[in-house]
Amino acid sequence: MRGINRIMLRRFPRLHNLIKKCYILYREIYFRLKRYLLGTRIEEKFWATRHLYKGDDWGNKDNEWVDGYWDSRNHKHRGFLIEEILRFSPSAIAEIGSNCGPNLYLLAKKLPSAKIVGVDINPVAVREGNKRFTQEGMSNVSLYLGRADKLERFQDKSFDVVFTDAVLIYIGPDKIGRVINEMLRITRKALILFEWHCFNSNPLGFYVGHWVRDYVALLKRFVPESKIRFIEMPDELWEDKNWQKYGGIIEVTIE
Repeated sequence: MRGINRIMLRRFPRLHNLIKKCYILYREIYFRLKRYLLGTRIEEKFWATRHLYKGDDWGNKDNEWVDGYWDSRNHKHRGFLIEEILRFSPSAIAEIGSNCGPNLYLLAKKLPSAKIVGVDINPVAVREGNKRFTQEGMSNVSLYLGRADKLERFQDKSFDVVFTDAVLIYIGPDKIGRVINEMLRITRKALILFEWHCFNSNPLGFYVGHWVRDYVALLKRFVPESKIRFIEMPDELWEDKNWQKYGGIIEVTIE
């Protein structure tokens, strides 16, 4: 196959480039259709088994997957998110989609007496995160295995602040309403989402590698618009172009 590609590249460069572009377009259409047809299940399956695959999501290829998340605690965007959470002086906090807990580690440092909880779909991230918090002597942080649309273990208004960090970008139109409803149910003061937002787009989302949606339009179905605020992410916090284009905090004030 490689030999054929070399021959085509030498003799028929235009044809070769056309075939290459068609293949890339085919893959893009295939993966987009797959996510629309299968919904969030495909992402849930991937993240529940993410530890089985090689690679680190934070750029350090020498690390194990969970180590990569744990070592990303000082990524610039986390401080931006943490400061917004601290504005509500929370005594009880939950992160939905916490992985091993890098955000929760920073919060526990700032709020050692607060009750801090994380929920994640990956069992290895939950186990390894709890192990690290024990090693750090942080007894006020607990991670639980669970899904974003199934938070039955928590009673209504259990937490002052509930938040996500790059999690709803994996939640498709089939589940986003249920996820928002569940998070609002367990929140007392504020729901804080650090996600991909675009004004005047589809509230259920459009797919550009991850889900982008108009969260203001979506959240208006659950709370008054006056309770919703969007805070754009400064470009210097994340080098990724899509985060610079769409990234920001969507904040819902409950009280």
